[in-house]
Amino acid sequence: MKQRVGTRQWLTAACLAAAILAVQPASVHAEEKREPAPEPTKPVAQAPRESGDNSITPAQRARMASEEPLVKAALRIRTAAQKAKAAGFAGVALRDGTVTVYWKGPVPAASQKTIDQESAKVPVVVQPAAHSAEELAKAADEIGRTLRASGDRSVVSIGYPVTGSGITATVTGAKTPAALANTPVPVTVNRTAPKSVKPASQGSAPGRRTGSPASAGTAGTTATGDSMGTLAFGDWPHPSRQDDTVPAWGGAHIINSNATGGNQGWQIRDDETSEVRPADDKWHCTSGFPVIVNGSGQELMVQALGCGGPQRAFVEPNGEPVNVPTSSITVDASSGVSLTVPVGGAEPYLYGGDAWAQTGWQIGGWEAPVTGQTVCVSAAETGTFCDVTIGDEVDSETAFIPTSQGDSNETHNMTNLYTHPHDGPVWSDRRVYKLADGSVCNAFDFFKEEDEEHCWRVPFAPGDMGAAVYTMPATGTTTGVIIKGILVHHHDGYLQNPLNYHMVGADRISAAYPYISPLTSRNDRP
Repeated sequence: MKQRVGTRQWLTAACLAAAILAVQPASVHAEEKREPAPEPTKPVAQAPRESGDNSITPAQRARMASEEPLVKAALRIRTAAQKAKAAGFAGVALRDGTVTVYWKGPVPAASQKTIDQESAKVPVVVQPAAHSAEELAKAADEIGRTLRASGDRSVVSIGYPVTGSGITATVTGAKTPAALANTPVPVTVNRTAPKSVKPASQGSAPGRRTGSPASAGTAGTTATGDSMGTLAFGDWPHPSRQDDTVPAWGGAHIINSNATGGNQGWQIRDDETSEVRPADDKWHCTSGFPVIVNGSGQELMVQALGCGGPQRAFVEPNGEPVNVPTSSITVDASSGVSLTVPVGGAEPYLYGGDAWAQTGWQIGGWEAPVTGQTVCVSAAETGTFCDVTIGDEVDSETAFIPTSQGDSNETHNMTNLYTHPHDGPVWSDRRVYKLADGSVCNAFDFFKEEDEEHCWRVPFAPGDMGAAVYTMPATGTTTGVIIKGILVHHHDGYLQNPLNYHMVGADRISAAYPYISPLTSRNDRP
């Protein structure tokens, strides 16, 4: 972990300049933040990058830009309906360039007025719904209470879509729990096998990462001191996601050093046997994003609670501490998120690019997610990925999320994320490592199937839990990306349905911890 010399003294001037001069999010380089203070009247950030280091293509950015006015309209319609407790409201979504509102029965006059106002700005349509969000929420709550009373944990998630069609329950095993029968609304039980994402076969010889740095890696050891061989990814740049600086950025690699069981977020390949195994029994996660305590100005980080609470000691891959363990922060266990105190504070920046990225974006604020919206995810293990869409299931009522202490938390009110798979073994904007035969992998993870070695080919891996979900505004006064939520869970459990994940939306985080606000270029203090 490298100290940023003088950073806190000059960032205020930098942010003021950015607020005046920037009309797009400013791309920054972690190394550059250690330079002497620039003149306050000059912009200090690089021009925005649309590909390469920050893993976003012009097409992805253009889509996000086109969705901005639709999202604003959808949020205004949804907020007004929820505030008025309007009867029949089911949800709202983006569908093919249109805001689609789902409603059971006639739309009340006040809500229709809001819809008409937004229709004058963007295309808006109203579709009939079989059930309201209120009906589905009550039914989902009752199912959850029945399951808790019976001790049945075969149901790993209960949710309902914005369309108001009914409840979806994801069940492990062949048996259907009694709690899912005789409900007042239809329940769809999901046991379908995941889409095939089996990668092409690769050689089994030891792998080496390509690109800078070209180090062959460092040796690991088992608990008994035996050699574990070469780390799959070698050394990393300084600073980067793998060696963050003080104050901290979001999207960096963190490890719960108090963990009692591993999540396989870091793997090692034995040079002699080519066997792949976990590097340790810890939980490897992503550092989330920075926030500020209203009034006091204390800087914190939002993280996935499954990685561990604020009393745990988190470290970087090199063993250096990243937080100050504390028991003074009360955790809302059902929220799925936690707050930790970063060593030396935090800064309003989020890493972009691959797993060794040194560049990132300013953070401009946060905003509730909207179904159908295109987002990026800043993940420490596999890097930033922008082919992600917020799914229909935006009010999952319950899911048992495994934790670093070997048990699980029941988490409420999550949002489904759907990732779009690519053909081939790697995404072109990820500079990572390769196998001996030259085949490139796109994450830290290898896995074996029979006698053949493969590369991880799903968008996110275990160490990406805690990754920030965000959008990139195209124009306006915002000086940074907009946080939409935080990744907390693989949708159906480890290695099941690998294209689907759960996030906690920014609105849910704000409700669980009402005394915090996102740390941005506006409220960052020297």
